[in-house]
Amino acid sequence: MKTLFKISSRYLLAAALMLLLTLVLNVFMYLVFGFQIVRSTQHTTAHIRLAADELGMTDGQITLSDSGYDYLEQHFAWAMLLNDQGQVIWSWELPPQLDHPYTSREIAVFSKWYLDDYPVTEQITDYGLFITAKERHTVWKQNFSDSVGTIEFIIRMIPVTLGANFFLVFLMVFFLAFRFHHSLRVLENGIQNLSEQKPIRLPEKGTTEILARQLNRTSDMLTLQREHLQRRDDARASWIRGVSHDIRTPLSLIMGYAADMKEDPALSESQRMLAERIKAQSLQIRRLIEDLNLTSRLEYDMQPLRLTILKPSELLRTVVSGFYNQGLTEQHAIDLYIDRNVEQLTLNADRSLLARAFTNLIGNSIRHNPGGCTVMVTAYPDDGGICFQISDNGSGIPDRILRFLTDPEPDAEKAPHILGLQIARQIFRAHGWEMVFTDANTIHILAKL
Repeated sequence: MKTLFKISSRYLLAAALMLLLTLVLNVFMYLVFGFQIVRSTQHTTAHIRLAADELGMTDGQITLSDSGYDYLEQHFAWAMLLNDQGQVIWSWELPPQLDHPYTSREIAVFSKWYLDDYPVTEQITDYGLFITAKERHTVWKQNFSDSVGTIEFIIRMIPVTLGANFFLVFLMVFFLAFRFHHSLRVLENGIQNLSEQKPIRLPEKGTTEILARQLNRTSDMLTLQREHLQRRDDARASWIRGVSHDIRTPLSLIMGYAADMKEDPALSESQRMLAERIKAQSLQIRRLIEDLNLTSRLEYDMQPLRLTILKPSELLRTVVSGFYNQGLTEQHAIDLYIDRNVEQLTLNADRSLLARAFTNLIGNSIRHNPGGCTVMVTAYPDDGGICFQISDNGSGIPDRILRFLTDPEPDAEKAPHILGLQIARQIFRAHGWEMVFTDANTIHILAKL
């Protein structure tokens, strides 16, 4: 309702300004027009008066001075002077058909209208009725009279008419504003549904026809894109599930054969070592398949978080000790430092996923530095949360991979092989945490309590 009132107010204000401007313009035009009419009438009356004043009597004959003739030549077509009996006793340029005596009835008629289509003007003088005429079709004459009661009624109706006009304008503007507001509400609902990825079909009519058509076209395009993306994602997920299923059985057989060969005393020591390597590589392949399935589930939010209350200090100790228990080489070492203020802090998180993420990050440092390195794992309080820092003194992340990881809009087609880092970032993002690459050797994970 507030929006409708705002729209209606703007419409009313615009209409009121236009009406006021029109009223002022009309009044101005009427004043100018009336002034021009009065001026024109007074101008004609003044000229005939000036000419009439130049009439005189010489030796019993009516005469006109030179100034009088000048006035007549400049402003009139002809002139004549009638006596009380209607006879022409003096004339100037009078057409022959008009040079005759006039009755009182004829004088009464042409004094209000025209004389042979000539607009005439009369002036009473001491010598008779002085009559001047303009050229034909140059002056419009109209005789108007009405009762005083009618004039007073018209005057009283002027404010009533103006009030009715204002009220009618208000109703029309309010109606138009209501219809426009309704159209905007339809567009608002359409945009809201569009932002929620819902298909829309807006009526393409009225003042918002073009905008509604564009929104409908956008909705059709987005719906088509979603269908293509859904088919593509379904195909990829189906392919990953199929490959994982097809590899699992032969991979289990390979691992079983390798385990048997490793325990077979008939084989030489070098052969048993090869069997051990086959088993280790098979385990690596199985982990890659598990990572592939996990990243696919995390990407499409298909991996539910099994949240439990845990201590991050205990989780980090378990992850680090796991590397030592699996046989960490002498060239590698892991230093763990946990701030005492973090020791008793707890988080609501998925223990297995976080263990997987930290294991991937530490394992990357060890795996990509075969010549040896020291991995530093640190946890300390930071801005109401916990900051986990993982760094090493090895070769660090290559520049090409680091640029891809820090690019706000990376090109997926040129993505390097960073499945372990990608899974870690997806796991932290699922928890609402942030993983920041400070440099090639340092990663910060900012966790919220």
